[in-house]
Amino acid sequence: FFDAAERSHLITTLDRIVLRHALDDMAQVDSRLIIAVNVSAATLSDGSFFDYVAAELERTGFDPQRLSLEVTETSLVDVSDAVRAGMTSLAQRGVVWWVDDFGTGYSSISHLRDLPVGGLKLDRSFLVGVPHDIHNAAIVRSTVELAHALDLSIVAEGVEDEDCQAWLRHLGCDVGQGFHIS
Repeated sequence: FFDAAERSHLITTLDRIVLRHALDDMAQVDSRLIIAVNVSAATLSDGSFFDYVAAELERTGFDPQRLSLEVTETSLVDVSDAVRAGMTSLAQRGVVWWVDDFGTGYSSISHLRDLPVGGLKLDRSFLVGVPHDIHNAAIVRSTVELAHALDLSIVAEGVEDEDCQAWLRHLGCDVGQGFHIS
């Protein structure tokens, strides 16, 4: 579905519709809840997207600190000055940017330093076999340490059993996501 939406150039329209509905719906629920909305690479590079988000936040009165926008690591490969400025503008309002599928793309680690990123979502492929798979365990451990050293939050995707969850807790991973949890 998403591939077809991207090929037909409808993905930016879909991203805007999803954001609008998410903010409308979340404005009606407990103010302690946050919402995470994925943003495609095409939408991220659309110069008007950042103004659209700001206008939707204004229209709904939604607290920007309750909004997380997730972009895949691969969408950060070529970040223009305009995208950097747009991300920074929203971050200054309180919106939190997350790098989704971290570790699977080709973006430079310098993006973690140079962009207003608030957190990393470590791709599920690195959780396979941990804590017993020494290679994946080393990658997860170092990524958790890197995130914390840069004052970023980290979510480990793909937590499928109690051993993995306990090990991540021991590492100090902020959040786990996967079938074992819910």
